[in-house]
Amino acid sequence: MKKLFIGLGVIVVLLIAAVIIVPQLVPLESYKGEIQARAKEATGRDLRIDGPISLSLFPAIAISVEDVGFSNAPGATTPEMATIERLDVALQILPLISGEVVVDRFILERPVINLEVDAEGKANWDIQTGSAAPAADGGGSAAGSGDSGSAVSEISLGEVRLVDGTLSYIDRKGGQEETVSEINMELSLPSLSEPFAAEGSAVWKGETIALTVDAESPQNLMSGEASNLAMKVEAAPVTFSFDGAARNADDLGLQGQLALAIPSIRNLAAWTGNPLDFPGEGLGPFNLEGVLEMMGAKVALTDAKLSIDEIAADGLFSVDARGAKPMIKAELNVDQLNLNPYLPPESEDGTPSAGGSDGAAGSGGDAGQGGWSDEPIDVSALGALDADLAFNAGGIQFKEVKIGKSSLAVLLQDSKLTADLAEMQLYDGAGKGKIVVDGASGKPVVAADFDLANFQAGPFLSDLADFDRILGTTETQLSVTAAGGSQKELVSSLKGNGAVVFKDGAVKGINLAAMMRNISAAAIEQSFSDAEQTDFAELSGTFQIDKGIVSNKDLSLVAPLVRMTGEGTIPLPPKTIDYQVKPKLVSSLEGQGGQSDLSGIAVPIKVTGPWNDISYKPDLEGALKDQIKDPGALLEKVPEGGAKDLLDKLAPKSEGEGGSTSPLDLKKGLFGN
Repeated sequence: MKKLFIGLGVIVVLLIAAVIIVPQLVPLESYKGEIQARAKEATGRDLRIDGPISLSLFPAIAISVEDVGFSNAPGATTPEMATIERLDVALQILPLISGEVVVDRFILERPVINLEVDAEGKANWDIQTGSAAPAADGGGSAAGSGDSGSAVSEISLGEVRLVDGTLSYIDRKGGQEETVSEINMELSLPSLSEPFAAEGSAVWKGETIALTVDAESPQNLMSGEASNLAMKVEAAPVTFSFDGAARNADDLGLQGQLALAIPSIRNLAAWTGNPLDFPGEGLGPFNLEGVLEMMGAKVALTDAKLSIDEIAADGLFSVDARGAKPMIKAELNVDQLNLNPYLPPESEDGTPSAGGSDGAAGSGGDAGQGGWSDEPIDVSALGALDADLAFNAGGIQFKEVKIGKSSLAVLLQDSKLTADLAEMQLYDGAGKGKIVVDGASGKPVVAADFDLANFQAGPFLSDLADFDRILGTTETQLSVTAAGGSQKELVSSLKGNGAVVFKDGAVKGINLAAMMRNISAAAIEQSFSDAEQTDFAELSGTFQIDKGIVSNKDLSLVAPLVRMTGEGTIPLPPKTIDYQVKPKLVSSLEGQGGQSDLSGIAVPIKVTGPWNDISYKPDLEGALKDQIKDPGALLEKVPEGGAKDLLDKLAPKSEGEGGSTSPLDLKKGLFGN
């Protein structure tokens, strides 16, 4: 780009120098050929001057030239790199003696600049100026001396205007093409010690962009000192403003109030040619304001207030890009964070409400049974930057899950992300946790630890998974690790352990006590119903995870007159379950603190199948076929009262009562023929 301005500067200098040295008695038209030849020698390009040239030497040096064109590089899209409909320049003579440059007017009408990069990456503004070096040394010494800042003590600009300009950029190597049209600009600078003002506008992608700049002391900026600076950029998709101070030392420095307003992030992205492929309905209005401090590649925003859609936050933010990769630091406080607008919409076959079956082979609710994805997980973004973030929220909503006050710290360093959840209020309880994702190897290695206490499982599971089958005050611990390049590999490598305890709750969808009171196929079927539930004092268990298979051997339910144990596996990779629970009636009314190993009649229930079609099947014959051979002995296990009355129908009735005393007949009644 520097060579472009050098080339254009050479052309302007040649035009001005040529007409100054030409005697007034000689028509300037006679020197067009000489001017064009010198331009060709200096740049290797053709200079076209099809319009008239006029010159005035007093009281100011004034030159006007029309219909000028400068040829493009070979193979470029357009024949000319630059065209000017009219250039009108007037420079006062007498101030030049004292080293002052006083420009009465500089008017550039309808300039068209065509910048282009060819398929090999060569820019058309890369102008070869080597052949012009001798001429510059000989005849251009005045111009050379003009480059010295010490030769100019003052600059004053009168009427400076750019009228209806056009700038186009084509990158044939990168496949990019942009055009900025209707460029209009006016500058005002009475002197270097007086305020500088610029005002202009342009049209890009169908939208008008307006720009204003005001600098209190350009002289201070030129000498590396501070000057008040205000600027504003306005367009329909975005508005940006800065009001503060600037310092142009070794690095550009800014300090002042910044404001950014975007009516719609989606519309802004579409306007810039980068539409967002982002799920959900969010990313509408965005507003940001705060105190900006910038020194070169280090930027900080303090006292920041930002909002996006319905989310409002405050805090501080900084980016330091001076190192090998950017370092981002932030502390943000959010009142309420609703993530739902940024989630993809539910599909028609999305997660249904949890529901049971009316029969013994009931089914549980689950999302579609699609397998885990084999799509590679890209963790390269973890290595793009480092970050140290602190986040505090008064409340968070994710789908139907409502989380209370939360505190999260995120550290990203050397492609390793650590998210530390120090505080989380959750459904009348609290929790904490930590997640680590290490992407240094190119594939994610994940570790997670969570500890939740005293939260209400019913509303939590209902909101989380539309699962309403279990209630109770809950404590749970989970510690897992996984590694793999896809979702499927991560699930298949999952390893860890955990524990869960539900207190003073209920299992909905089954009435264990009713089932045990009337042990028959029809009664058991009736015991599995949405209207039924089993209240318990405590339900607990621990589990191990290895290669994605969850194993449990110590499920225990303690309730008045009922005990239940269970064991089995839940293989996560195929999304199946193979589990058995053994409920039994006992003679104890104790709940919490009661013995879990009391003797009684156990009725195993097999829970098997894929997650989206779970089957519940009782195995009565396997449990009772040995005991039913001696019903009397079976009754002796039950003390007087309590559960005994509930099992009277298992005893053989006398002939006078019309019953059968045959154990075989009893077995037939229980299990059919």
